[in-house]
Amino acid sequence: MGLGSYSTPVHQYSQAISGEEKPGETPIYVSPLAKPYLYTPLETGATTLYQNFQVSVKNHGEKPFLGTRRVKNDGSYGEYIWKTYDEVSELSMKIGSGLHALGLTEKNDENLSILGIYAKTSEEWMITDIAAMSQNITIVPIYEVQQPETIRFIINQTQMKAVVCSVMQLEKLMSIKADGSLPSLRIIIVFPEINEDIKARCSSIGVDVYSLQEVANLSQEIVESPPKQSDVYTICYTSGTTGRSKGAIITHSNVIATIAGISASGFLFNPNDSHLSYLPLAHMLERLISQMIIFYGANIGFYSGDVNNIKDDLSALKPTIFVSVPRLYNRFYDLMIQQFNNMTGIKKFIADRALAWKMSSYHTDGSVSNRFWDTLVFNKIRNNLGGRVRFMLTGSAPISGEVLSFLRVAFACPIVEGYGQTESCAGSMVTRPTDNECGHVGGPLPSLEVKLVDVPDMKYLCTDTDETGTSAPRGEICIRGLTVFKGYYKEPEHTSEAIDSEGWLHTGDIATRLPHNGAFKIIDRIKNFFKLAQGEYVAVEKIELMYTKSKFISQIFVYGDSFQSFLVGVVVPDEEYIRNSWLGEHGISPDTPFDVICKRKDLKHDILEDMKRISNEAGLFGYEQVRKIHLEPIPWSTDDLITPTQKLMHFKAKLKYQDVIAELYS
Repeated sequence: MGLGSYSTPVHQYSQAISGEEKPGETPIYVSPLAKPYLYTPLETGATTLYQNFQVSVKNHGEKPFLGTRRVKNDGSYGEYIWKTYDEVSELSMKIGSGLHALGLTEKNDENLSILGIYAKTSEEWMITDIAAMSQNITIVPIYEVQQPETIRFIINQTQMKAVVCSVMQLEKLMSIKADGSLPSLRIIIVFPEINEDIKARCSSIGVDVYSLQEVANLSQEIVESPPKQSDVYTICYTSGTTGRSKGAIITHSNVIATIAGISASGFLFNPNDSHLSYLPLAHMLERLISQMIIFYGANIGFYSGDVNNIKDDLSALKPTIFVSVPRLYNRFYDLMIQQFNNMTGIKKFIADRALAWKMSSYHTDGSVSNRFWDTLVFNKIRNNLGGRVRFMLTGSAPISGEVLSFLRVAFACPIVEGYGQTESCAGSMVTRPTDNECGHVGGPLPSLEVKLVDVPDMKYLCTDTDETGTSAPRGEICIRGLTVFKGYYKEPEHTSEAIDSEGWLHTGDIATRLPHNGAFKIIDRIKNFFKLAQGEYVAVEKIELMYTKSKFISQIFVYGDSFQSFLVGVVVPDEEYIRNSWLGEHGISPDTPFDVICKRKDLKHDILEDMKRISNEAGLFGYEQVRKIHLEPIPWSTDDLITPTQKLMHFKAKLKYQDVIAELYS
């Protein structure tokens, strides 16, 4: 079934339900597709994720399920080698029985059986997840780029007895264990293989080590202890953008309700679909997408482990579904715009004509494909994703309408925008594939309720109106329903801050409800704002997102001191643009080291001028504009200031650049 074959077209994203309205709050809104029950179990009858998998094994047993590229003798990667649903079921049952034989179904002081996974996204990661479900073991993912202090905290807080990890992560885990700070950890399960030296070294620090295959061979008897829908599927530790990570407790029922809500919204994947899994499985977004793939009996091909090789993976897999975050989509956009701008002569004439024609059609009737122009120009762009992509999704952070519109036309397929957080299983709102409007995140899934609550300190009120006087309430997004997590692991105070006595999850995100279609538009964030000396509040994330539109800027950190009247920023310039364009325009040698380039006053001047242009075009107030900047030549990564979900950790950035900030304000 192709895109556009949706069972229930939706033109209105939300509707108010009758009931008592509280002062300072909007009515409760639900999807027009919502039913009296909030979508559990799934239409297949599954009430747990393990049942979800078993249903697909029954219905699609001989179909390919998980695919991995093997390394050839010359070091390159070959074609995908597939395991069927039946084969994964058999292997996961053996591994699950091995976990049981190792005593890993024993409960901790919270009555949970805990197993950690510390590895990149891979076939083994997914199989371990399914194996754990067969024994009602709760998976606690650890990002492969997590810092040692965070790994130590997670393992100790959960009293983790065992971790499944890749060989790549083993050394880091052993070094943390060796300092005596992980008393509960006694078993490490490694993939793909281990040697006698590793076994001896692990034994010397009090750890038994097994390969994943050895665990599969441990038990002669197949043991199964499946979960109930109320059981805890995973404890997913948040990225910690504002402080220490917190473990969000996610039940099987939470994820099942999310899948059911997405399915009820008319998003029809099919058994012939294929998904490239490269985002971290430690993050709920990729876990949710993977469970959706299982629900529809489709297949998952895993990336080769290096994002720099992802184009080759896409070419080998030729996925039909592509999910990513705005940072990568912005990169696609920048590269394609640069390619268009670098064309000359007849090529440029044809490309400009093709883009203008398709953009006009897109804004007129929402169409994103045109056989003539796609064949002539845009199929070459589609081939960058393998040539078969028919559905794309962006989530985790806002994306600009300019980028979204262009990519929809360039890739000739719908791109939907989703909104959610770990605490609501990564899926709370989503746009429709047939909606060509940008700048909003659609409406609530049929499996939850939404309301907005006043934030008077930031002057966001539910009584707000738009420029025509039409009601356009603004406030904090609050979510209630079966998708909402149970709370933070061993953090009752943080739990009560997040979920109120009526079961509403307070997201910290501020939105307005659009009057013409009932969609929600994210406009601000409560936690990341500054109050400047003149008493004005500044939403830092909104401003950072605005400035990333600059061709000069790759990354930016904006800061405001409450004793100062203006903002300052640390900018990581886009080295590719600087070297390919700016240096030539200024007669500077392309061999100049980038740290030397970043010290040039004329570069800083040009960047500030472009930021000023963006500020004016966006209508930013004077106090919202960055006045002084420092240029940082080294991009931030997950080793320092960026979370695994590609978000800037503002509290760490502030610490790292406190001297720079002081200098900018001096």
